[in-house]
Amino acid sequence: MKRKQFKVFATIMALLISVSIVLTGCGGSDDSAQESTKEPVASSAAAETTADSSTTTQLSWQKDTSPFSFDLYFFGAWGTGYPWRGSAVEKYITEATGVTPNIIIPTGNEKEYLNVMIASNDLPDAMVLEWFQPETKKLIQSGKIHAIDDLAAAHAPELMDMIPGEVKSYHKQDDGKLYYLPSFFSSKEEFESGMEKHNARPLFIQKGIYEGLGSPTVDTPEKFIQLLKDIKAKYPKVKPFAIEPPVDVNQWGLAGSCTLQYFAGIFAPETLAKDQYLENDKIKMIFENPNYVEAVRFLNKIYNEGLISVDTLMMKHENFGETTDSAQFAVTGSFPIDVWKTHNPRIKALTNDESKTYMPLEFFKNNGKEPQYAGGRGAGWVGSMVTKNAKNPERIIRYFEYCWSDKGQLTNLFGKEGETYEIVDGRPQYKAEILKELDTDAANFANKYGFESRLVMWRSKWAGLQKIAMAPQAYTDYLNSVKSYGVDIWDMGLDNLDPDTASNEGVTYAKIKNIWNKYLSKMILATSDAEFDSTYQAAMKEIQDVGLEKVKDVMTQNHLKDVAKKQGK
Repeated sequence: MKRKQFKVFATIMALLISVSIVLTGCGGSDDSAQESTKEPVASSAAAETTADSSTTTQLSWQKDTSPFSFDLYFFGAWGTGYPWRGSAVEKYITEATGVTPNIIIPTGNEKEYLNVMIASNDLPDAMVLEWFQPETKKLIQSGKIHAIDDLAAAHAPELMDMIPGEVKSYHKQDDGKLYYLPSFFSSKEEFESGMEKHNARPLFIQKGIYEGLGSPTVDTPEKFIQLLKDIKAKYPKVKPFAIEPPVDVNQWGLAGSCTLQYFAGIFAPETLAKDQYLENDKIKMIFENPNYVEAVRFLNKIYNEGLISVDTLMMKHENFGETTDSAQFAVTGSFPIDVWKTHNPRIKALTNDESKTYMPLEFFKNNGKEPQYAGGRGAGWVGSMVTKNAKNPERIIRYFEYCWSDKGQLTNLFGKEGETYEIVDGRPQYKAEILKELDTDAANFANKYGFESRLVMWRSKWAGLQKIAMAPQAYTDYLNSVKSYGVDIWDMGLDNLDPDTASNEGVTYAKIKNIWNKYLSKMILATSDAEFDSTYQAAMKEIQDVGLEKVKDVMTQNHLKDVAKKQGK
């Protein structure tokens, strides 16, 4: 690897960043698609050096590349794609660092698995947990996790300078220290200059079916239902519609499903499609909003028209993905990048028929209102941490430094420069043969290369660059067409509102979610408006009786704390 003096490198990068457009997986841009995807980045062959040295030097992770392995626990049983199994990215990472992490995925009930580990103090060397969960807080407060600050100061002194001030400020604990590195935390600058402004899971339609129906305008709920009726009449062999299933409040939040969340942004834009929103500076639950209730009624109407089936509403999510890959749904809800990166390549490989691939439907409007969604700029998702059971915490923190670094991010998401990607116009681009392989052999692509899955640590900026590089121009065009629907809600203080699960209010909130889950399904399957209304009224009475106002009081207190925290108070 070539080495350069860091001060020169840092000065050049600062100048480049100041005039370039930063791309993030959770942001959007007001500029053209071509300009907004360009960000000058250093070649991955360039050396990374210490922040305080004017002489050529190595970063801490580069100083010891001898073979090393450690146990790294990932919180979700669904994360079966993360353990190492011989992909190209794994080889590149080990070549650079000497490290081979043993990524452990829980089996069965994740909460029970984790709680047993905590209770027995049988913790692995390192863990990747959702930072906002009570188990994470419990581990930190009980002194079982190393402070990132302390480990970095002793063994990786450059790391803290790599971490944005917003991350350190928001995620610091009561003692002022940082105990985990949060993935997908977008800074204000990244959000404002990036492309993805929100994470709505909108609707997609098979290209051939859409064109076969005359490429109709579908800009209202009424036109959408008519579209589904036309599909049912003309294409009886396909299922007209699939939400992203299942309907499950505990899995997807109070909206009930990702597609209902999308409908919420259309019918009730004032909620920003979030579980909790502000009304006259007070916290409200989305199910209290009458316009959201109309979004549920809309899905109920689709069901009663025979345009979606019970089995589709309640299908397991993993089965839904497989069914989408075989183009059995005419219209489906999905995470946009999954359509271009996963579903469409698999459909083409399976059917060799471009007409069966999916294209986006326009975001329709209800009563002329513009859809609105909470912006992708948020407090992040999973946090990577080192436990005090670690046998070699100094080597692990150096590996974390590599993971967080631009070099580590590039390797994780793009591979090796010259072999799997090149820097073109200042940004990483997969080589043509890599993209061709994605198109022609999608089933084996993920395991062969391991792009994006192996570090289990992600930064929004690089994840955004990877999406653009992986998808065709149509994805960039789509992002530009819907970016106006995203709203930056960072300063509104709507992160981390849930009561502590061990508190009375936390127990009550769990009951509320279970009650709403039960009645929401009944509302969707109601056979008449009268039955729908009576079911909703019964749900709200039961929710009120169990203690909704007490839960909202705690959420309001947490909201005020969140506002103060984001204002640096």
